[in-house]
Amino acid sequence: MGLRSLYTVLSKAAQDLEYLEPAVAVVLGFIGTKMIAEYGGYIIPTPIALGVVATLLSGGIGLSVYKRENETEDETISSD
Repeated sequence: MGLRSLYTVLSKAAQDLEYLEPAVAVVLGFIGTKMIAEYGGYIIPTPIALGVVATLLSGGIGLSVYKRENETEDETISSD
């Protein structure tokens, strides 16, 4: 997959998933904090860091999907 195709996919995902951008922002903050901590001599193991990143991203995606489903159900109930 080329970079242009990847950008298109991510752009579409960011529009559809409301909480993806905040999740990515928190991931970037975590990675920055991890780098500062490592500079100070505190090492965060890679499996833990990957677990945190995966949890944050999947949480953002999951919340977005959950909210979209609830909005769809509310619209269905309101139209009946």
